[in-house]
Amino acid sequence: MKSIKLNTDQYVRRFAIGDIHGCFKTFENLLEKKIKITKNDIVFLLGDYIHKGPDSQKVIDYIKKLRDNDFNIYPIMGNHEDGLIKKQHSYKHTFFRFMAKLTKGEKLLLNEDEMLYFKNKSFLKTLPIHIQIEDYHFVHAGFNFEAEKPKRDYDAMLTIRKPYPTTPNKIFTKRKVVHGHTPIDLSEAKKMIDEGSRFINLDTGCAYHKGTIPEQRDHQGYLSCLNLDTSELIYVKNKDQI
Repeated sequence: MKSIKLNTDQYVRRFAIGDIHGCFKTFENLLEKKIKITKNDIVFLLGDYIHKGPDSQKVIDYIKKLRDNDFNIYPIMGNHEDGLIKKQHSYKHTFFRFMAKLTKGEKLLLNEDEMLYFKNKSFLKTLPIHIQIEDYHFVHAGFNFEAEKPKRDYDAMLTIRKPYPTTPNKIFTKRKVVHGHTPIDLSEAKKMIDEGSRFINLDTGCAYHKGTIPEQRDHQGYLSCLNLDTSELIYVKNKDQI
């Protein structure tokens, strides 16, 4: 199931959240303190729940817990989740031992044989790459507008770094595109929204913060959320790596 369509008329509020990257405390704070999510809301997550931050497993467990408790959470696949699944089949266990050393949270994603825990594998493999609702497209990276059928280029949806058309594209005039993948400054995300852009990037570098090595990103380190009905940008400064 690479692409799904949903009707969202029944929900009181609708939100989309950018790349979380293992920052569990930040994610929890955004949902419970800033948004104050209820079961009448629907939330779309734009992928990349793992790596970089300290608590990848906690992020995944939290998403699953919310869904099990009947909160309307719809995560899509990010390139980090896709890559982890693919690399399990193509790399030796030494690769996973290397991955486990990157962050302490990564160790919890793997079992003693450096393979994905079954609970993580079953969760990750069910993630769609694209979700379409009445007025929005949600993808991790964007669309390849040079492809004959951009909505069928699933690899591009996970990895593309040039997600916008150079000329107007009639296919996407009805729905705005909300994505992540390429970290931008918080001010850039605000500008996209304020100017009414049909393409909105919500990856404001959650796992980055001032002093991050080798990244020195003074204007990133935020987890950003878009209220899809009011166009309000809601954001939280990183609370995991301070």
